[in-house]
Amino acid sequence: MTEMPRKTISLPPELENAVHELRKSEKYCKCSFSEILRVMIRRGLDAEQAEGKG
Repeated sequence: MTEMPRKTISLPPELENAVHELRKSEKYCKCSFSEILRVMIRRGLDAEQAEGKG
């Protein structure tokens, strides 16, 4: 297992609920809350970087 620093963030209820809803989907049903957040953060960063290049 890789060592990753722990961070604490506060999520508004609508984001927390959205992640819980994603966990109900077939694609994310086996993912932890943290794993889903990491995927979403990575996608957001990739989208921001792609936008900056265009």
